[in-house]
Amino acid sequence: MEILEDKRIEPDESRSPDARRRGSGTANEQTYFTTTNPNDPPITVLIPPENVLPPPKRKGGQKKPPPTAHLIIGFDTEYQSRDPIGPTKDEALDAKNEILSYQFCTKLVSKDPLVNGPQCSGIIIPEGNEQRWLLRDFVVAAIGTLIKEFPNVKVPTDIYLVGHFTRADLPMFHEFRGEAKRSLNNVRNTFVSIENFIPMTIEDRDGNEIESFRVRLRDTILLAPANAKKLADIGEMLGIEKIELHKDRAAERKIKENMKQFRGENWPLFRDYAIRDAEICTEYAERVIWQYDALFNQFKMPLTLTSFGSKLVIADWENHGWDPNEVLGKEERVQPRFSKRRGYTIKETITPYFEDVHFELDFVTETYHGGRNEQFLFGICDEHIWRDHDLSSAYTTAMSLIGKPVWEQMHRVESIEEIDMLDLAFVSVDFEFPESVRFPTLPVRSPNGIIFPRKGRSYCAAPEVVLAKQLGAQFGAMKRSIRVPVERDTGIFSRFITDCITERSAHKKGTFENLFWKEVGNSTYGKTAQGLRKKRVYDLRDDDMVELPESTLTQPFFASFITSYTRAVLGEILNRFPSNVQVFSVTTDGFLSHASDAEIAAATSGPLFQSFRQARSRLVQDDQPLEVKHTIRQPLGWRTRGSATLKLGDGNKANIVIQKGGIKSQFDLTDQEENARVVELFFNRTPGETQQYTSGIGLKDTIRYGSDFVYRSITKRLSMEFDWKRRPVDPQDRTVDFNGKAYTHLSFQSQPLESLEEFLGIRDAWQKWDRQPFRLLKSVPDLSSFLNYLETNRKSNPSSQTYMRKSEDADLLRLRRDLTRAFRRLQAGFDAVQARSGRIRHKALCEILIGVGIPCTVTDVDNARNDFIPYKTPATARVVSALHLLKQDHFPELDTDLFLDQQKLETNYSAISHPANP
Repeated sequence: MEILEDKRIEPDESRSPDARRRGSGTANEQTYFTTTNPNDPPITVLIPPENVLPPPKRKGGQKKPPPTAHLIIGFDTEYQSRDPIGPTKDEALDAKNEILSYQFCTKLVSKDPLVNGPQCSGIIIPEGNEQRWLLRDFVVAAIGTLIKEFPNVKVPTDIYLVGHFTRADLPMFHEFRGEAKRSLNNVRNTFVSIENFIPMTIEDRDGNEIESFRVRLRDTILLAPANAKKLADIGEMLGIEKIELHKDRAAERKIKENMKQFRGENWPLFRDYAIRDAEICTEYAERVIWQYDALFNQFKMPLTLTSFGSKLVIADWENHGWDPNEVLGKEERVQPRFSKRRGYTIKETITPYFEDVHFELDFVTETYHGGRNEQFLFGICDEHIWRDHDLSSAYTTAMSLIGKPVWEQMHRVESIEEIDMLDLAFVSVDFEFPESVRFPTLPVRSPNGIIFPRKGRSYCAAPEVVLAKQLGAQFGAMKRSIRVPVERDTGIFSRFITDCITERSAHKKGTFENLFWKEVGNSTYGKTAQGLRKKRVYDLRDDDMVELPESTLTQPFFASFITSYTRAVLGEILNRFPSNVQVFSVTTDGFLSHASDAEIAAATSGPLFQSFRQARSRLVQDDQPLEVKHTIRQPLGWRTRGSATLKLGDGNKANIVIQKGGIKSQFDLTDQEENARVVELFFNRTPGETQQYTSGIGLKDTIRYGSDFVYRSITKRLSMEFDWKRRPVDPQDRTVDFNGKAYTHLSFQSQPLESLEEFLGIRDAWQKWDRQPFRLLKSVPDLSSFLNYLETNRKSNPSSQTYMRKSEDADLLRLRRDLTRAFRRLQAGFDAVQARSGRIRHKALCEILIGVGIPCTVTDVDNARNDFIPYKTPATARVVSALHLLKQDHFPELDTDLFLDQQKLETNYSAISHPANP
């Protein structure tokens, strides 16, 4: 009898008593309970060598032919979850669930479209309900079952092992931890195979190698559309109904909490439910492989759905005869590199940016800000017909407006007047909007995200600059600018987007093809921005945190324009509403207001929206550029992305607006159940109240502590207060009936803040006031109390004064902190310094700072990773002297004014109405 042996597994692990008790038989022969009844005799399966199809061989010096067939093994596990562990990391050490079953669905998929490959399913009940199988033995059982049911089948050596959220299922296998470190990678907090595969080698009894299986891991959660991440959603997309354990949602939740009991009480339904998940994984994997082959003539399964978009864009550029590198502002170079693995120098192809583009990358990245998200009303709002309007496919439409860049003609802009709203132009400029502007439109970055104050300095792109000019904003001299001429009639993304829309429209809504093309089109924008804002993620292979890399489409010039244009279109609409129209909130590409149809029509008659309408009509004829998503009668708001519905629209239960703003749910609730819970939580919250919930343990802890996917009990302070990105006006206590009970709560409208400094001052005061002791904003007297505290304690910079009391050199230490942060972020003129003299080593900067009297070590520079916040250094005599010497002797481009705190907060809170007798 032939033996299947994985040479990568250590002998003492693969042959240990605990490992062998999980099943019976030799390594290519497995015995287990299958789809019948666990009380029936088990079945035995094996893999004869004659049923293995050898991979295609190389011919001469040619490359190895690609596979023409794959074996897909969809897999899933059922387990009884243990009680949640505590908050400390040590409690995750070897934390285990109780395994109940392993299930698989095996199918042979051939490149020949006329061949419908054989398929089988099975379920494995481990001995004693505790003995875990080796992943290798599970694969043997899945392959052997297919051969047992189809004796003439020839199985290929290329295998895709496909699960849904593999982070939960893979730890249920005995050798998972060791195999993960050897062969697997992590993408978006789940496990996959990128370059490596899990090797499984067949040998005969004499130890002669016959053939090797190559098992690659895929996760359908990475290949599912954004609105279909649950396995039930994927099944619905495929027309496969997910089996319900009970018609009542609460009863089903209770069953899932005790699956062990359910398995014993209702084995047939447990079996069908468990196997169905594996079947959905297999079916979806097959559809993805066929889709990839149809588009790229590559018969394989990609890692993510977003990878389709990148490849399609590149292919479209090449079909136009364009060099993709040139479109992105890059060039191809060959350079020598010493390979440690090979022991000699090899030639490596790299694609750096053009030199002129390279010098502008950091500056343009500063103009990239993402979506506009603001809450304009707090508490109980008026009862009206409130409608949630969204720009149709906002980001993809904005992408279609980007013409082919002429990078070699990139130049500075001398005046705001030279900039057109569709230019690929970017500026750093001081601004001030008139008092009459309700919704300023130039973004300013803060430690709490972007804000839109009435005045300040903005790093922004052309669309918002032009809109601000239309709204009457006054501008100072531009601190920096750049423009790239484009071929307006040659949209670099237009054909790709049109193709996605055409394909999507050709298929019924909700089908695989329809949702596939929708996601491919909508998600590709994210690839242009990937890696721009440095984000550290855990890397399984290095067991360390690393920076998220850029994608093949990353280009800050494109990402900044796309998001700026979308914010500008929304900003134009909001500012064309008459003052009587209330806007509840704005979220990325939409807004909630009680504007009438006539008021919407007037607000969408501006030049920016008309350009959006025209761009949309070129992509989709007769499409509605602004669509209504929800209609309600009364909203409740508290912070950015924090809102709920007090009264539904037209009696329609589906018309609910709810954004939980970080509030966690214990269970899978309906929108109506969730809305009621959140509303009552808001009205009934108490000072210092905490919420307890469970959250799945992270992938990093799973690897480091050898744990299963267990839940951790978390206690977190409930946060449902205003975020102070705008200034409250017209506060009043209002009353509403909800679910048969009357609630009274503080409610107010808002107006723009004056500046970033005002925002930082308010946030600093708020963080002190609401914690000593814990306090809330639930009534007008509560708001009055905080505003009185703010007025009483207003100083130039309380945090600076606190800092200065700690050390005699505190002012210089604060200057060192802010200088090193600005240096690491290339802000406050350091971008221009680098453009002039190239990159400065940390040791060199340290020596320069010491030379002008600022204490500094190389470690201080290395650790300066936080955002640079302007105007935080106290303007003492020696601080001013040190900055003067830096600018005079070393960095003439340095903007020293950005460091010094020279002003008091001049916030005029008389506009906020206070009750006469609070």
